Amino acid sequence: MSANYASSPLFVAQPPVNDEGVSRIRCVLVANRGEIACRVIATCQKLNIRTVAVYVQEDALSRHVGAADQAVDLGSISQGAGNPYLSTEVIIEAAVKAKADAVHPGYGYMSENPAFADAVRTAGLVFIGPSAASMSTLGDKRSAKAYLREHDPSVPLIPGFAGSGQAVSDFEKAADAIGYPVMLKASAGGGGKGMRVVRRRSDLRGELETVQSEASRFFGSSDCILEKYIEAAKHIEIQILGDSHGGLISLWERECSVQRRHQKIIEETPSPSLDARKRQEISDTAVRIGKLLGYENAGTVEFVFDVSDGRFYFLEVNTRLQVEHPITEEVTRIDIVALQLFVAAGGKLATLSPLDKVPQRGHAIECRLCAEDPQQNFYPQHGTIRLWKPAELASSQHSSVRFESAVETGSAVSIHFDSMVAKVIVWAPTRAMAIQRMVAVLAHTVCAGVRTNQLFLQSCLLHSGFRDPAYTTSFIPQNLSSLLIPPHADAWAQMAPTLPLVACYFLRNLVHDRKPFANVRRGFRNQLADPISGHKDIVVTRNAQGEMQTLLCTWTATREPLHGSVQGQIAHLPTAENDIAGGSSSTASALAAQYNAVSNAMRTGSLTGTQHHNLTVEKCHATVHPSPTTPSWICATLTILVDGSRYPAYLATESRSPGISGTTQVGERQRVMCHLPALGTWVDISCYSPLCFFESLRATAAAGSDALVNTAVAPMPCKVLSVLKKNGDVVKAGENVIVVESMKMEMNIAISAGGVFEALVSKDDAVEEGAVLCRVT
Repeated sequence: MSANYASSPLFVAQPPVNDEGVSRIRCVLVANRGEIACRVIATCQKLNIRTVAVYVQEDALSRHVGAADQAVDLGSISQGAGNPYLSTEVIIEAAVKAKADAVHPGYGYMSENPAFADAVRTAGLVFIGPSAASMSTLGDKRSAKAYLREHDPSVPLIPGFAGSGQAVSDFEKAADAIGYPVMLKASAGGGGKGMRVVRRRSDLRGELETVQSEASRFFGSSDCILEKYIEAAKHIEIQILGDSHGGLISLWERECSVQRRHQKIIEETPSPSLDARKRQEISDTAVRIGKLLGYENAGTVEFVFDVSDGRFYFLEVNTRLQVEHPITEEVTRIDIVALQLFVAAGGKLATLSPLDKVPQRGHAIECRLCAEDPQQNFYPQHGTIRLWKPAELASSQHSSVRFESAVETGSAVSIHFDSMVAKVIVWAPTRAMAIQRMVAVLAHTVCAGVRTNQLFLQSCLLHSGFRDPAYTTSFIPQNLSSLLIPPHADAWAQMAPTLPLVACYFLRNLVHDRKPFANVRRGFRNQLADPISGHKDIVVTRNAQGEMQTLLCTWTATREPLHGSVQGQIAHLPTAENDIAGGSSSTASALAAQYNAVSNAMRTGSLTGTQHHNLTVEKCHATVHPSPTTPSWICATLTILVDGSRYPAYLATESRSPGISGTTQVGERQRVMCHLPALGTWVDISCYSPLCFFESLRATAAAGSDALVNTAVAPMPCKVLSVLKKNGDVVKAGENVIVVESMKMEMNIAISAGGVFEALVSKDDAVEEGAVLCRVT
C-alpha cells in the first residue's frame, strides 16, 4: 500500500445549492469550544462557509475564538445563571444576532439534547445533527433498548435493568438476578461520565448515589440503568451517517478499548480483532438500527464485543460527532464534518460517488493527550502550558500526522473544562507501523508546564498487551503497575543525569546576556570573589522513579558565558531538608550544621556519586513569549552534544533574574522545564545558587513548623459538591468527608487523622488549590 495514501486530501462534499446557486447553509454558529470548534471551523473554511464562535470569559484566549470569522462573548461560566454553553436561550440568541443559518453542536454540552435541537429548528435555523425524535429514542440508553426490543428483537442486547424505577431496591433486585459484577450507567450519559463497575452488593448503594449525582450534573437527568459487566470485552463502534432521503451508510468501525475511568484514551481503526465477516456483520447491524428511525446526520452505534466467544451486544447510540472521528477520516479519506453539512443542507448521499464503496485502507490511531497525572490516579491537572510544540517529523513518511487542538504556548488549562489538551492522530500502511509512528510523534511533542499522560500513552503503545490484538477494556487496570513505569529506561539512564547541567548552562548564559553591567570588563570586582561557590549550582529534580534528588553542578570554566565545549560535574548533595521541614526543635542549629557539611564537601570535593561530563550547545534558538498577567517566559530549542551524543532539547524558563549565580531574589528558585524527545516527556528542574538554596531551606522550615496536620486540603481548584459529615461528628482516619468536582471529575476527599470533624467550606463553594476544606480536633 502506498505510504502517500494519507497525503491525499480528504473528500470534502460540497453542500447542495438551489436554482440560484446558493446553499442553504452560508453561516454556521459552532455551539462548542476548544478543539472541536476549531475542527468544525476548518471544514467550514474549506467550503467558504462563514463561522461564528462562542466563548465564555474564562475561555476568551482559546484558539477557536480567533479562528472563526466572528466571536460572541456569552459571559462567565461561573455566573449565577449557570454555564452559558448549556443555555439554549443564550446560544440561540447569539446565533440569531449573528445571522447564522445553522448551528453545529460539536460533541458534549448540548449535542445530544433533543430539546436544544428542537429549539434551534423552531428558531428557523438548521440543526447540524439528527432529529429530536432520534435523539430521544436512541440517545437515551433506556429508551433505545426498549425501542429495539420492540422493533428489532434480533439486535443482541446485554442483560440488564432499564426499568423506570430508580430506587436502590430496584437496582439491588436486578443485580441479584443478573449476578455481579454489574455496570451502572447514566441513562442519558456518555463520554465515560456517570459510569461505575460494582462488584459487591454492599457497594451498590454508594455507587448508585455517585452515578445519579454525576448524571444529574452532566446530563440533566439522574436516571440510570444497570447492565451485566462483561470482563473480557472490547469496545467496538460503527460510524454511520444518514440523509433526509432515506439513505444511510457505514464508514466502518473504530476500536476504543484502551480506557481509564471508562473514558477512551487510545482509539484505532480497523479493529485488529475483527475479520471481514464479523466486521460486515456488526456494520450491517448498525445500519439496520439507524434505518429503523430514518436516522439523519452523523451518529455512532456502540457495541460490546465479547472476545471469549466472539459475540457482540448493542451498547448505545451516540447521536453526534465523536471525539475519535478523525481516525475514520484517515482510513476512508472522507471529511465527516463536510458530510454533516452536506446532509443538513438537504444533500442526498447516493449522489456522492466516493461513497459508493467506502474504503478502509491502512491503519490509524488516535491518542488523547490529557492534562492529568497517571501517577496520582489520573487526577486532572491545571496550569499554564509554557511551551507547546507539536512534533515536527521532517521525513515524508510522517506526513500523515495530524493534531487536533486549541492550545498554544501560553494557553491555560482551566478547571472549568475537560482535561483533554489535544488529539494526536497518525496513519500508516500497517498497525505495527502506526504504533511505531505514534510513539515517535508523542515523544517529540512538547507540552511543558502542565503534567499530562504523554508518557503513559507511550507505555500503553509499547506494551506487549496492546500489541496483542486480543486486548480488552481491562488492558489498563490489569497492567497499570507496569504502565506507570517510564518506557524509555535506557535513555533515562543515559541522559537524565546530564539534564541539570543543560539547565544550568542555559540559565548562566541567560544571566550574562541580561546583566545590567555586562559591558564592564571581565574580572573587575568591587568585592572579593567566592572561588568556591561562584561556579556551582544546586539543582532539585526527580529521577526516572519519581524520587526527589538534590544535586550539585560544578563548572570547570572560570569565565562566563560558558561558550563552546565546557566540562561539568554532577554529584549528590546530602541535605537535611526533610528533617528541617519536619519541625526540629533546633531548626537554626540543623540549618547551620547542614550548611557546614555542604560547604566542607564543596571545598574538599568529598561528594558522593560524582560524574564528569563534556557539554556543548551547538545550536540555540530562543524566543520570548509575553504574558498579559504574569512575567514573560523564554522558550528555546537547543541541539546539545553531551559526552559525544547529540540530541535535541526544548527548554522554557521564566524571564526574570534567575535564581543561580547573579540572582537578585535570595531564596527563590529558577524553574526550568526541559523536554527531551529521547525521554518522551519534560522534566521539571529547580536551579539555585548555594545561598539561594539554603535560604529556601530556611523558609521551608519556618513554614513547616506552622503547618496544620489534622486538615484536608483541596488538591486543585475545585467546587464543593457535598460535605458528607456534620460538624461535631467523630470521624476515622482515611474516611471520606467531602466530595469535590474539578475538570468534570468527581473526587472524594479523605481526612488523614481521626477526631471531631469541622467543615470549613459549604456545598457549592469554589475553592483554590491548597485551601483547607476541613479539620479534626
